[in-house]
Amino acid sequence: MSNPPARTSNPTMSSASSSAPPSQPQRSSAKGPLLLALTGPTSSGKTTITTALRQIFPPPHSLTIHADDFYKPDSEIPVKDGVQDWDCAGSLDLQKFESVLRRVKEGGEALEGLVRQGNFEGEMDGMHGVKGIKVEVVERLVKKVESWPKEMKQKKIVIVDGFLLLGKSVKEQIGKLSDVKVLLTARYEDAKRRREARNGYVTLEGFWEDPPGYFDKIVWPNYVDEHAWLFENGDVEGRIDKGKQSEEGMITLGWTSTLEETLEQVVEALEMALEDKAMAGE
Repeated sequence: MSNPPARTSNPTMSSASSSAPPSQPQRSSAKGPLLLALTGPTSSGKTTITTALRQIFPPPHSLTIHADDFYKPDSEIPVKDGVQDWDCAGSLDLQKFESVLRRVKEGGEALEGLVRQGNFEGEMDGMHGVKGIKVEVVERLVKKVESWPKEMKQKKIVIVDGFLLLGKSVKEQIGKLSDVKVLLTARYEDAKRRREARNGYVTLEGFWEDPPGYFDKIVWPNYVDEHAWLFENGDVEGRIDKGKQSEEGMITLGWTSTLEETLEQVVEALEMALEDKAMAGE
């Protein structure tokens, strides 16, 4: 659940805080690359996991698309209660976002000229490490991937990282384009502490820093409004609705999992999806 510019567990888990082996991701009939939607609330670990995945599946075997790069110009960001709202669907150029995903899904190139936006601090820990994930864990997963059959390793993986990919207002436009959907969950207090520790975000026209009270007024209420439909009784810190999870073909990774455990489970989900495509001859 994974921000103003860059607010950048396991499948079939019954609770956002429980852990179980990934279930079979939803099959995609489309040819082309495998699209992974990695989403969740601000500060849930999306950028960290994405950074690690880029090391495990380095280009040209993977392509990373950040939803943050589709923010509208600062002057076009919606205003809520007198404050710019960088954490709503209206802050993103969804038409361009969808167009790029469709083009990539069909085997085309991503749109050139996208400006990297967001919060980049803490992504890397040293030259080759990822902050919060031991180098040995990444190296072990690299070796695991190297042992996969040739037809699986040849399939390109598109990692789509964003805070709103499965939100109720965009799931039909954006979420449905993904082959593997992973929702990272987070507790209110953890998300708030991490978010408020950030220094700010690079934007198209400058720089953004959350004003006092922004998390409670904008960030968390928006997350709840967009994602309550996925949880029992609308409690985003509670149990995932199994019916909705099955319907969406979604994997949920609980906030009790470490970043390393989450990374391993995402790689396992990708392996299962790639096996599925290989068996289908895609």
